[in-house]
Amino acid sequence: MPLEVNEALVKAVAIKEKTIDDGRSLSKKGAYKNTFKTADGSLLWCECQGSTLYKLSVDVAGDKPLMRCTCPVKPPPCKHILGMMLHYIANSGSFKQAEPPADLMEKRGKAEVRAENASKPKKVDVKALEKKTKEQRDALDLLEKLVLDLASGGLGTVDDKKAKRLHEQSKQLTDAYLKGAAFAVRRLASLANVDAAEGVNDDERHRLMIRQLVRLWAIVRKGQKMLDEKLEEGETQNDSDAVVEELLGKDWKISELKEKGSVRANVELLELAFERYDDPIREERIELSHVVELSDGAVYADINMRPQAALDKTREKESFEDVVTVPEAAIYPGFVNRRVRWELLQAKPRPIAKGDWERLHKVALGEIAPALAKFKEQIKNPLAPDEAVFLLKVKDLVKVQAGIALIDEKGARLLMQDPPLARYKSTGNLELAAGAAGKGGPMPSPCSILVRFWLGLQDYGVRGQALALVVGDQRIRLGM
Repeated sequence: MPLEVNEALVKAVAIKEKTIDDGRSLSKKGAYKNTFKTADGSLLWCECQGSTLYKLSVDVAGDKPLMRCTCPVKPPPCKHILGMMLHYIANSGSFKQAEPPADLMEKRGKAEVRAENASKPKKVDVKALEKKTKEQRDALDLLEKLVLDLASGGLGTVDDKKAKRLHEQSKQLTDAYLKGAAFAVRRLASLANVDAAEGVNDDERHRLMIRQLVRLWAIVRKGQKMLDEKLEEGETQNDSDAVVEELLGKDWKISELKEKGSVRANVELLELAFERYDDPIREERIELSHVVELSDGAVYADINMRPQAALDKTREKESFEDVVTVPEAAIYPGFVNRRVRWELLQAKPRPIAKGDWERLHKVALGEIAPALAKFKEQIKNPLAPDEAVFLLKVKDLVKVQAGIALIDEKGARLLMQDPPLARYKSTGNLELAAGAAGKGGPMPSPCSILVRFWLGLQDYGVRGQALALVVGDQRIRLGM
């Protein structure tokens, strides 16, 4: 059965929102001529009058649409293609039924062969895998020496000159397929620059450098062990090894995660917070949705990473308001907030119902203690992130001298503050939202809050940064 050409499909494939608007304008201007479709509507083709006459087609017979246009914009979809899809949605009756051109059917056949080959289990090139693993193992030995040199010389000696040398050395790790380890080296080097760590004092910056050095040492030791076992036994399905592989720099494919069985069926996700920021170390723009699974309250990270050098050629991730049901979601290896991904066109959005908010409040943790225990367990592992996000029930939010205190059902408190290196400030917004919701009194019930736990650099006390507040059926985003 072909995919349905609708607004959801247009939004799913579009790289930029502006391209959709430009395509809609083309449709309104009557730019589309000689519009045709097959009997089953699985193939559309036409001409579009631009600076010249372009030929374009959209084939929706497979799992993903095949889009082609003779204009110079690559990769598709361009405004001409999106406009044609929108033109079809609004004027499907004007598309004449016809036999498809031979060249388009030939391209469909080639695409079907590619899809069939992609679905087959790939043969492992044992020699190539062994060669790559040995290169990674040798590079970890070099990283071990680098870490020991840094530890013996003292992090206080890492000046701009040494930081620049660390950046150069990190390129060797990238060349040896250790991209994640290379990023970790660059993060440590960047902390030598006072301007790069704006918002923290020298003592806190030094503590961050120590944390990063400890993380590098863990990458060395755990990476060496994992690679040695791989050289002896071949590929592993061990979850802890999968975490190490990702930290070393492995880019998991959805198909690989499915093969490992790291998948959940029919998950219902509700986005509570969205963040967008540039990561100068990775040279990427990070677009991050914090989504809650309505059946059990798990908080996942739906992440899109776009190379800064190709922002105009990569699809921008948008925040979403609806509940999204995913028939098959791939779950990455990791810690508290695992990354979740799905095939582009699998998501099925639906409007939020009153019962969804009731489910959200029901799955929120009633006490701070279990979340705190999970966070402390996570940060014991030097490879783990320094933060974790939880959904908590709110008994009340009260103003205190140091910020705002979250009070749970048992009366326990969590201090809400913005981290020194926060990507954005939210505590002020939380105070305003709490004041408006409580109208000067206790917070109404039910009330839940999405909180990022983080560790203080001076006293190592655990604090929380509010990302979103949900009061009854009102979702209040507190950040971007």
